[in-house]
Parts: sequence; C-alpha cells; structure tokens
Amino acid sequence: MVKNMKKVILYLFCCIFLTPIFSGCAVDETSSTEIPSIVFAPSEQGENKTTDIDVYWDATYSMKGYTTIAQDNAYRALPDDLDDIGSSMGNIKFYGFGKDIKPLEGREHRKFADGASYDETITAIYNVVENADTNHLSIIITDLFESDSDWSNVTKQLKEKYFSQHLSVAIIGVKNPFKGEIFDVGLNAAKFDYDSGNDPSKYRPFYMFILGQDSEVKKFIQLWKNRYAKTNEVQYLVFSENLMDKAADLSNMEIKDSNNIFSDEQLSLPNQTLKEYDIDSLDENSSLTASFNYSPATDGCNLDMNKLNPDIKVWVLKDGQWQESEQSGDIKCIFKPDESQQDNYLVSVNFTGEKTLTPNSINLIHIAIRPEDTGLILPDWIRAWNMDSSAVNMGQFDGSKTVNFLHIAESLKDSVLSTAQPSLVNMNLVIQTK
Repeated sequence: MVKNMKKVILYLFCCIFLTPIFSGCAVDETSSTEIPSIVFAPSEQGENKTTDIDVYWDATYSMKGYTTIAQDNAYRALPDDLDDIGSSMGNIKFYGFGKDIKPLEGREHRKFADGASYDETITAIYNVVENADTNHLSIIITDLFESDSDWSNVTKQLKEKYFSQHLSVAIIGVKNPFKGEIFDVGLNAAKFDYDSGNDPSKYRPFYMFILGQDSEVKKFIQLWKNRYAKTNEVQYLVFSENLMDKAADLSNMEIKDSNNIFSDEQLSLPNQTLKEYDIDSLDENSSLTASFNYSPATDGCNLDMNKLNPDIKVWVLKDGQWQESEQSGDIKCIFKPDESQQDNYLVSVNFTGEKTLTPNSINLIHIAIRPEDTGLILPDWIRAWNMDSSAVNMGQFDGSKTVNFLHIAESLKDSVLSTAQPSLVNMNLVIQTK
C-alpha cells in the first residue's frame, strides 16, 4: 500500500513540475521576437497634436508694392488670416527678416499690411531656413526673388534639414495687385517700377513658402483654402515623399494572385505596412501580384506613369536590427496597368526562396516603385508664372511673373527626388524561414 502511494506521489510530481518544462521547449521563440520598423518607410505622423507655427515675413523694399492698391488685396489681409489659421492649429509666432531675423511681439505683425514697414535691403531666405525649427511648421512670406547662388544655398539647406528627414516643402502662390518698385532684378540688379492697376492679368504673385511635417503642411493648405474668399488666382504645389495621399502598401492593396506563398500571422509586427508571409517550398518559385488604385496626391507634382522603376531590398533580422542580406537573390518585379480597372496598377513579385532568403531567419523583402529622374512633372502654372533672367537682361521685365521661378521649382523637384526618394508603392513582405 505504501509502495503504491509513493508511485502516485512521484507521478503527480512529474505532472505538476516537469510537464511545463518540456512543453515550454516546444514553443517557437521567434513568435515573440520584437520586429523593428524599417528606416526607409515614410514617417508616421499624428493628426491631432498641437502645432507650433513660425511665420517669417520678408521686410525688404520690394514687398512694399503689395500694400498700395486696396481692391482685391489679399496681401493686406494676410497678417490676420495667418494669425487666425495658425491659432486654430496651435501656437503661432511672427518674425520679420531681411539680412537678420527679428521676433515680433503681440500684434506687431499687423504692421506688414502697411507699406511703411518695409525697409530691409537684403532678402536672406537662407538664414531663415538655417534657423528654422524642423519640429515647427515654418511659413516664409516672400516674392521669391533670389539669385542663383543664393537659391543654391537654400536648396542645400532644404535637402539636409527637410527632405532627408521625411519632411515636406510647399508653395502657395497668390496673384495680388501691386504698385511700387522692385529691386535687384536679374544679373545686373536692376530696379523696375511696376503698376498692375486693377487688372487681374497683371497682378504680381507673392508666395507662402511652407516647411514642415507633411500632414501639417497639408492641413495648413486646406485651412487656407477654406478661409480664402477672394477671386485672385491662387496656385499650390507640394514637394513630398508621398506621391499619393496614402501610399499603396500591402495593408490597402488587393491581392490578385499568389503561388507558393501564403499569408501568415505568427510574428508580432510593429505596423500594418509590414505583412507576414510563409512559403510552401523554398526551392520552388514564389509569386505575389497585388493591385492598387492610383490617386495623385493633392497639390503634388504630376507623375509620368511610364517612368517608374522598382527598387528592391532584401534584409535579414540580426541582433534585433534589419541588415542587408548576403543572399544574391533572384527577385523580379513587374509594374504595369491593370487592364481590368481604370486607374489601377499591378505589382508582381517573383523569387525563389532558397536563392533570396537567409535560412533559419526572419527576412524582409522591400519593394518600392519610384519615379525616374524625369518621372515628376511640374504643373503648367509654374512655367506660366516664370520669367527667364535673359528676358530681364534685355529690358523685357514683366512684373506679373517671377524671375527664375522655374529654376526654383525644378531645384525643389530634383531635391525631393534625390534625397527623399518618393515612392508610389511600398510592399514589405516579412518571411520567417526554418
């Protein structure tokens, strides 16, 4: 009896204490592996946070003429308009600038509706961009009269401070009555008198140059559109890494076809732009085809759909970080129109697991569809508002246009392409091999 009781006790001991140990050995530890985000994914931005806004006002003599004619004058209402919009978004501060930047207190910014406040001789936009806080939304009010050398310095700053950090740059152009002098025009720094009168076709443009997070830049533009009630011509252009208001990824694309690959949910992924898949056989070809609807980003550059190329990266998770894979890979990607649905496009991915994926690892295949160097197209209004410096040198000045405006816009387009590398599609396939 005692002997049998000992056997029962020993059996219970094994069940209670040893079973969890051995059963724990069967748990797949990679299922709880922390998967980091990816450095080449667009930054995610909150929509409801309070925004700090800094408005920098060009106080040079050439801006005075915007204040002189009352009819259709959007410029004279600008101090109050910006104050109201900025206050609705968060905290707003105003600065005046010429060569130096000067903070304005209280309602002091309203003086810019009065021509007597314009007494600066140098427009140093470079200093403004250099001192701008990238955590704030910065708005520069100016006529964008910059020499090529000055603008080259501005472009360099924008590439380093904004485009390389997933931030955006936008231009709002407003045609406004103008009567006054315009200084430092062209290579010879000529001075011209210009009077648009009340003829809208002769109105002279001023610009709001907007720098900051893409969501905040676009929110400001929408609030401006909602508020602006005058009939003056207004144009918008946003330079951003986002070619659609929401980039196509595997969370919003429709899977059309797949072979030797299927959706899996074993890993804990940091965001919905990464999707986990598994493969039936590593030595056979795997393929995945997904479709998306192309809807151009609001106020962005036009996109030449025939000048898009795939950018493919294969990464492997090592020591908690994504590192470039040593596998040579045989991935092929095809991008083409979806003939079954207007404005839809197909992205097809083909690869062999054993040639592309690192064994016994968590792999990431990243496919971006990016425009070529000539894949972004500026809207027609940029050329319509542009005046070549050669025309100025021949004395053919047209005050309704901006000298070298096309060069300014093209430099911004080239900068966002080379630095931010905007993408139309971001497909991220996470595959765990065993």
